[in-house]
Amino acid sequence: MRRFTCFALVFALVLGAAPARAQDIKVYDFKCATANVAVTTTSEITIIASNITRTPRDEAEVTVIAWAQLTTGTMTTAVTPRIRRDSTTSGTLVNEANAVTIGAAAGQTEQFFAMAAEQRATTTVQYNLTLQQTAANADGSALQACILVLAR
Repeated sequence: MRRFTCFALVFALVLGAAPARAQDIKVYDFKCATANVAVTTTSEITIIASNITRTPRDEAEVTVIAWAQLTTGTMTTAVTPRIRRDSTTSGTLVNEANAVTIGAAAGQTEQFFAMAAEQRATTTVQYNLTLQQTAANADGSALQACILVLAR
């Protein structure tokens, strides 16, 4: 029984380490901003954009994680976070665009996250986080945001 336990432990360690080696991140870009960004009523607004980042190969697997802190406008019922390619709201949508019902009264500050992953045949990438309020009759304000781009 002891031999089996030792074998199982070694097997688990070897298998656990193998994916870590295979998943090496070759390039990353991290950017944060503390300047307030007005989120105009129900318009989709870019809150933060990553830097233009070179990929390690001509075809790369890219993961994007973004976060923003938003004080919602009055009458806001939900917020839709999106990750798009490039630096504007006209860039290709990478993740799903699902509205998140706000958890506090409109006019309060809440956190919004978005994550996306894709495989792209390109030598450079850039992504941006956008937020869009639902049913707002006043502007919201994104107080701070960060975006992390990982490529392998």
